[in-house]
Amino acid sequence: MKRFVAKSVLGLSLALGATVVLGGSAFAQYGYDDDYHYRANAEQAHQYGYQNGYRDGFGKGQHEGRENDPGDINVRALRDATHGYRRWMGPIEAFQDGYRDGYRRGFRRGYQSTNRGWRDRDYDDEYRY
Repeated sequence: MKRFVAKSVLGLSLALGATVVLGGSAFAQYGYDDDYHYRANAEQAHQYGYQNGYRDGFGKGQHEGRENDPGDINVRALRDATHGYRRWMGPIEAFQDGYRDGYRRGFRRGYQSTNRGWRDRDYDDEYRY
């Protein structure tokens, strides 16, 4: 009886080991581990960055509008430009470019929404830095 149990346990262990090894091989062979989302296109990453930057910039602009301080833009946020970034969004460089674009526009719009006394006198709202 002991011999039968030992052979059964050994056989089960070998079967389980073969399943793990062969399963991992098939997983790699068919490209399921190719990190598809990381290779998302740059345009998509730029858009994610723009949305995150706009939201952050708008909030900061509203705050500074209430304090009547248009020059107090968050330089660190613009330098890093990674708030909200996740690998699946795509290339970080494209995300950062979008974040900076969105942050600047969001800051300007947020500031204008709370401080009506300030106007963009040179009308460069559509100008991209």
